[in-house]
Amino acid sequence: MFFINVANPWVLLLSLFLVICVIYIGKEAKNAYVPMTGLVVFLILLIMHGIQFLILPAQYEYMLPDISKCLLVDFLMIFLSYMSYLWIDDIEAKAKKKKSIDNSLEWFWKNV
Repeated sequence: MFFINVANPWVLLLSLFLVICVIYIGKEAKNAYVPMTGLVVFLILLIMHGIQFLILPAQYEYMLPDISKCLLVDFLMIFLSYMSYLWIDDIEAKAKKKKSIDNSLEWFWKNV
């Protein structure tokens, strides 16, 4: 069975490094579509791991804990990517002097 184990420590560090690099590139380019690529990749991984979790054959039951860990990592990386997307979208709106409909992270910074 094909399985991408993103809960493996080395793969997790590599993916975290790549997400941080993508966030930095998006911040420097002032383009919110750059961190959105990471968000889309982890959404695809989440869907893939969810389907694997639901239709896992009985002979692969030993993989359930690993798939559960991968789902958790996917959710955390989606959260990180989404927050960075909102942050860079705000930077892009200020740089291009666009009027933003709402300040998406204002509620977050007020509570922190």
